[in-house]
Amino acid sequence: MSPHGLRKAVEDGELDRVRRGVYAPHRDLDRRTGHLRLLAATFPVLGEGSVVSHASAAILHGLPVRQDLLDRVWVTRPGGGHGRHGPVVQLRRCTLEAVDVTVVSGLPVTTLARTASDLARQLPYEWGVIGCDAALASGCSRESLIEAVRRVEGWPGARRAASAARFADGASGSPAESLSRVQIQRAGLPAPVTQFRVVLNGRLVATADFGWEDIGLVGECDGKVKYGDRLRPGEKPEDAVMREKRREERIREAGYWIVRWGWQEACDPRELARIIRRGFELAPGRAVGDRRSA
Repeated sequence: MSPHGLRKAVEDGELDRVRRGVYAPHRDLDRRTGHLRLLAATFPVLGEGSVVSHASAAILHGLPVRQDLLDRVWVTRPGGGHGRHGPVVQLRRCTLEAVDVTVVSGLPVTTLARTASDLARQLPYEWGVIGCDAALASGCSRESLIEAVRRVEGWPGARRAASAARFADGASGSPAESLSRVQIQRAGLPAPVTQFRVVLNGRLVATADFGWEDIGLVGECDGKVKYGDRLRPGEKPEDAVMREKRREERIREAGYWIVRWGWQEACDPRELARIIRRGFELAPGRAVGDRRSA
């Protein structure tokens, strides 16, 4: 196609310009899938020794990542010298040991542990915890994560990464739950148990996102429940709503007060602390402890 033909195809919505010299059939892609397409178009022209890292590695590993980091392909090359911040490629130069590199989808990529460590050094503490939580949940061992952080000791952000790795909990089920744990810690509130098992008459009736057994409180970080996403085969939305109501009734019957919040409240430390402290005031405490989780 001529340059004019390419421009017209882009204007007409037939083609997407992925990067300079690279076009693809138009698709309505989410940010993560669009980044994978950009990576596929970019990696073949990178220099020898390049390893996919940071946000790009996080996408390949299926880790949560901030959307503002997906406009460029993130790459690390071993050795010294300066990195490069270009319109398409963000290049870092630093030590990369063999233990820090694996292969994903045929590409050399930093391991789960090294990727989480790099992000925790680069990003604010809460996003470091989000990445470390997700890495543990994806199969990275805590020992591997701590060791990856140890290997970059003395680098910028290493102390923050070490704190995030120590605080990480692979039981956190979402970035909002991870952020909530950070805010709870910052507010000086008692640390909850994650994926808290609620037992009534010897039977498991619910697994809550958070639980404070001695206080008699469970917390659900779910925001607006999308019951359509929870439908079982043959169910209607009202069936899912009723099932959730019955679940809450069993949690209360087991002796717990329930508080709920979503991403917006998790991003507001004062509001989240207010919700949880109010829950502490209303919770039944130890009086019904014999009916609660074991």
